[in-house]
Amino acid sequence: MDSQRFILNDLFKRNAKVYQSKPVRATKYQPGMETGFAVYMTNQIVNGLSVARHEGFKFFDTEQEAWDYINADNKQYAEENGILVEVPVEYAPPVPVLHRKETNPDNKVGFQNYFEGKFALKSNETEQYDFFILDYHNTTPDAWIIQDADGGIRV
Repeated sequence: MDSQRFILNDLFKRNAKVYQSKPVRATKYQPGMETGFAVYMTNQIVNGLSVARHEGFKFFDTEQEAWDYINADNKQYAEENGILVEVPVEYAPPVPVLHRKETNPDNKVGFQNYFEGKFALKSNETEQYDFFILDYHNTTPDAWIIQDADGGIRV
């Protein structure tokens, strides 16, 4: 696993404390520690359309870029019975993440196997990124970012 390539910013470094029970640096997530934002999307089930539930995430460097993508009303596609079908989608508000480009599953340490395969929207990017969700609409308000002595990251 290659968790050493996550880059943590100065806000993490200023707030993190060293814990002696196991040599780690850790701090509770605060806005500004994220490396970007993710947007979750799922297709709407529409009468007369036989498309099954498809989901996905897209990743952005800034929250504004994420909102711009949501507001642009981009067309989304799903594959149904080998045919590419345009589907209307619902977007969740952007969530802060630690993310990095990583396509090798052996090097991923964050969320894995999210919406990959036949039930993923074609614009889904989870196969291209290694990521941790830091605050999912206040359901993870106590997320901790932990950096091991060897540089590995856990959330």
